Amino acid sequence: MDAGAALPAWATALAWALALGVLAASIRGLGLERYRDTGARRVLLAATVAVMAIRWFNTAALQGVVLHFLGATIATLMFGARVACWMMALASLAGVLLGAAWQGWAGDFLLAGALPVAVTVLAQLVAMRWVPANIFTYVMANAFGAAALAMAASSLAKAATMAAIGGPAAAYLAATPLLMFGEAFLTGGIMVLVVVYRPHWCVSFDDRVYLGRGRSM
Repeated sequence: MDAGAALPAWATALAWALALGVLAASIRGLGLERYRDTGARRVLLAATVAVMAIRWFNTAALQGVVLHFLGATIATLMFGARVACWMMALASLAGVLLGAAWQGWAGDFLLAGALPVAVTVLAQLVAMRWVPANIFTYVMANAFGAAALAMAASSLAKAATMAAIGGPAAAYLAATPLLMFGEAFLTGGIMVLVVVYRPHWCVSFDDRVYLGRGRSM
C-alpha cells in the first residue's frame, strides 16, 4: 500500500471542476448584506481565521495521512451553508500552504469542506422534521450529532478514495471514531457558548423557535 498514493489526473481534474462548481453555485444567495455591520464582519473574519488555523493541528504521524478537525458544522450553523463553503475553501487553501491538504486543494475542499457542510445541512433538515425544537435538542442534534456525522462522512470518504487508489485507507478508518467524538465535542462546546451568550451570531438559531414557551423536551 502506497502512503503517498495520489489521485489520477482525470480524477484531479474532475475534483477541480466539482469544487469550482460548488463555489460558483454558492455565490447565489450568499447573503453578505447581513455583514455590512462592522461587528458582524469581525465575527465572520474571526471565525474564518479560526477554521483556517485548525489546519495547524494536522497530524503528521503517518506519511500521506491527513487527519484534523474540520469546523464545517460550526461554520454552517453560524453563517449558513453558502458562506460556510467559502470559509472551508479558504481552510483548504490554508491546508495547501501548510502542507496539510488532502490530495490538493480541490480534493481537500470537496471531502473536508463541501461534504461536511452538506451533511450538516441534511442533519438540520432531519432535526427540523423529527426532533422537538428546543435549545437542548438544537445543541445535541444540530451541533454534536451533525458534527459527528460530518466528520464520519469526510473520513470515510477519504478512506474509500484511498482504498480505490491503493493509499492508507486503514488509517482513516481507525481514526474515524476518535475524530467523530473530538469534532462533536469541539462543535457542541462552541455552539453552546454561542447560542447562550451571542445567539445573534448564529443564523440557524431562532429564539422564537428554540426558546419559545411550551417547547417540549
